[in-house]
Amino acid sequence: FFVEYFKRFVVSCVPSWFWGPTVTLQDCLAAFFARDELKGDNMYSCEKCKKLRNGVKFCKVQRFPEILCIHLKRFRHELMFSTKIGTHVSFPLEGLDLQPFLAKDSPAQIVTYNLLSVICHHGTASNGHYIAYCRNNLNNQWYEFDDQSVTEVPESVVQNAEAYVLFYRKSNEEAKKERQRLSSLNVMEPSLLQFYISRQWLNKFRTFAEPGPISNNDFLCVHGGVPPRKATSVEDLVIMLPQNIWDSLYSRYGGGPAVNHLYVCHTCQMETEKIEKRRKTELEMFIRLNKAFQEEESPSIFYCISMQWFREWEGFVKGKDSDPPGPIDNTKIAVNKCGTVLLKQGADSGQISEETWYFLQSIYGGGPEIILRPPVPPIEPEPLETEDKIELETHSL
Repeated sequence: FFVEYFKRFVVSCVPSWFWGPTVTLQDCLAAFFARDELKGDNMYSCEKCKKLRNGVKFCKVQRFPEILCIHLKRFRHELMFSTKIGTHVSFPLEGLDLQPFLAKDSPAQIVTYNLLSVICHHGTASNGHYIAYCRNNLNNQWYEFDDQSVTEVPESVVQNAEAYVLFYRKSNEEAKKERQRLSSLNVMEPSLLQFYISRQWLNKFRTFAEPGPISNNDFLCVHGGVPPRKATSVEDLVIMLPQNIWDSLYSRYGGGPAVNHLYVCHTCQMETEKIEKRRKTELEMFIRLNKAFQEEESPSIFYCISMQWFREWEGFVKGKDSDPPGPIDNTKIAVNKCGTVLLKQGADSGQISEETWYFLQSIYGGGPEIILRPPVPPIEPEPLETEDKIELETHSL
């Protein structure tokens, strides 16, 4: 008993001897969320009365994430040098309560977190080494990860670590009980109906404290069928459940929609075929017009087009992007001088024929038109022969 008491005494007191008064993670969070008074030189401009007013600035959290990442400020960068902040910050391994920082109208119900991992930095602001401590969910043991070395460590080592980045996970005992209750149900129970459920949502149910409503939208289209592009891989996106399991999940989490049959959506199939036909038509027409443009020896006119827009269009017609681009946007390559739209010097642009421009413009619209006219060299008169000169002189006499 005495040895154990002495260990606890050393663990709790020794850090304060080396680092001074203990700063807790709650102190850091309270300082981060503290109210700031806006007065004097920091008065804010009221949007209603258009005058400078005294005020108070504060922030609250509307919704907490499943995994919370807290980054402590360990480095101070000045104008000429940088220093490391070595203040020891104590942090809880379990039961981090964030209720004080939650907005009043927030729908969040779970605000308690347990530590999942912590990253530490050893060294100075100019050089150092990183290690990490992570908890294994299977045996609840902590491990130190130092490059290729992995070592089991006690909780006391983690608690006294000089934390740089902390990772917390939401804690929900009700979710754990619900998973245990669901696993105890008889999956072999005879069922007249089988239900398909998103594998992605089911993974959230197995790991998240708050998985949210059931969502099967990752393998369904807006019409309730399977999108054609996912038809070959839909088996990897779903899991089939018996009716009793589905009823239990649906009664608790809601959502959906319920799916008993997987079929390729006919409406989406027709839209896909229509868009593929459009891609082919536009691409073939562009190739034909551009080929004719390249065969011209000295075209009298060029039309400029933004390469940013053209790359988006090219990605669409080649099937890399599913959605067509918006209207042609030449505003970034154009400059207006004395009412005339000219090409901006050094602009990211391309040159196409007049026919190609009007073809693309008739489909997508947009603009403005930017026209280039190559300079035409002056035509010198051919020298007349001697007999012609004599004849002209004779006529003049």
